[in-house]
Amino acid sequence: MSPRVAKEEDFERLAKIAELYYLEDLNQKKIAELLGISSQKVYRLLKRARELGVVEIRIRRSGEVDTELSHSLAKRFGLHNALVVRTYSDVSEGVIKAVAQAAASFLKDYFVPYTSVGIAYGRTLHEVLEYLPRLDLKGIRVVQMMGGYGGRRWKTVAIELVKEFASRLGGEPIYLFAPAFAKNSETRNAFLSEEEVQEVLRMAEEVDVALVGIGGMRRETSLLIETGNFEEEEIEALVRRGAVGAICGTFFDKDGEVIRGGLDQKRIAVDVKRIRSRGSRVIAMAGGMEKKEAILGALRGKWLTDLVTDAQVGKWLLSVPRRG
Repeated sequence: MSPRVAKEEDFERLAKIAELYYLEDLNQKKIAELLGISSQKVYRLLKRARELGVVEIRIRRSGEVDTELSHSLAKRFGLHNALVVRTYSDVSEGVIKAVAQAAASFLKDYFVPYTSVGIAYGRTLHEVLEYLPRLDLKGIRVVQMMGGYGGRRWKTVAIELVKEFASRLGGEPIYLFAPAFAKNSETRNAFLSEEEVQEVLRMAEEVDVALVGIGGMRRETSLLIETGNFEEEEIEALVRRGAVGAICGTFFDKDGEVIRGGLDQKRIAVDVKRIRSRGSRVIAMAGGMEKKEAILGALRGKWLTDLVTDAQVGKWLLSVPRRG
């Protein structure tokens, strides 16, 4: 028998064993019994099959960046960067984790010594901490850009988010000790008259990098609405006026135009548009088709410089006709 024929027969045998193991889902002991060989030999042959390329193992990672889609999205909406990640699932929790994982990797390049980072609370941003490595950077300042909202637990979580980001980066946390939405305009004005609150808001407006989420207009798409002390009538009024989403407590329509209302008279938070106008980076992390209109509005309104989202949303955004 020629070496060539022997080699071909070897490949056939390796392929057969690989099929039984990987496709038929038989364990090594069962394959050994079927072929009349030892389990140890089955193990060696499976290893050999991988070495020779008879078997190719590919792991599809959630959070893997689609480079072509990312480039197209950045070009279409004039972004510095877009990161579009494959999720292989449309379940909200899975999408959030995939977007957060990609965002954590992306953000490492923007966390450099002697910079200031603004933090606005949100589900995805909170999830980023699960994937962000601990860094040791000099002169970092992490500033809370929006007051706490919801019950005591959520107000504590907002503060803890700033604290944990500062700890991971090796920096100093700067807290905004005020509610995101006061009970009324008089209470808001009282908070804004405090020198400490004014100073923190000024620092928040001057951050080098702002990290924000994009909320929708339903409880399941907005942590702000889910946990905030809003009247149903207030949210319904915004929706009737065309609101599709919010960033840092400011609501906007499908074109990204701010929708003013009673909540503006109670809001205690930085104006993200002003951060953007200063030339600072505003990096948003948001995904899920239930948020697609809110993300589109943020892009059309030029609220962002960078976006991390999922592939399903990315494809939809590119399919939306350009405005005349």
